[in-house]
Amino acid sequence: QGYGTLLMEEAERIARDEHGSEKLSIISGVGVRSYYAKLGYWLDGPYMSKWLKPKDDEESDDGF
Repeated sequence: QGYGTLLMEEAERIARDEHGSEKLSIISGVGVRSYYAKLGYWLDGPYMSKWLKPKDDEESDDGF
């Protein structure tokens, strides 16, 4: 993983765990929309948005 991906994962964690957010929306330039799309974001008006998985869902991704 690159630094950008790590930063986005931490931003998502903070939004979810420390602020109780269910969705994260960011302002994105046209040239980087494909980057955010690879991270699970979709075009949402002028923003790129992503629903944040609850913490419990992330821990159970391995099927347990």
